Amino acid sequence: MAKLEEKIIEELKLALEYQEPIGDYAQWLMGVSIPSVIEKKNNQWVITARVVVKTSDSEYVDGMDIDFSLEPIIDPNYYQNSPDYHGGSIEDSQPWLKKHGKVILSHLENPFEPVDRNRRKS
Repeated sequence: MAKLEEKIIEELKLALEYQEPIGDYAQWLMGVSIPSVIEKKNNQWVITARVVVKTSDSEYVDGMDIDFSLEPIIDPNYYQNSPDYHGGSIEDSQPWLKKHGKVILSHLENPFEPVDRNRRKS
């Protein structure tokens, strides 16, 4: 994975992933894709990451496009807009991600749930 892709994922995780310290609510990045093209917006070169977010309290997911400058720095106003992809299924979110570009993160399971290493696979 390229350094730019790693930095984008790192910034998205810092901004969007969390688990309540008390309780079992969690929110995580389920998928991220980026296009192969860089655009010029407001006299600045940006790359737009398409992001799908999953929460532990719903079977549905939300998605949005978030701009990054090439440093990369996340657009600080990304949360002011409503999701571009709202309340869709996990299955339907995958083509939406892929349509935007290369999928650089796919994480379907809750990363905050403890793993039972003693559980046998069927």
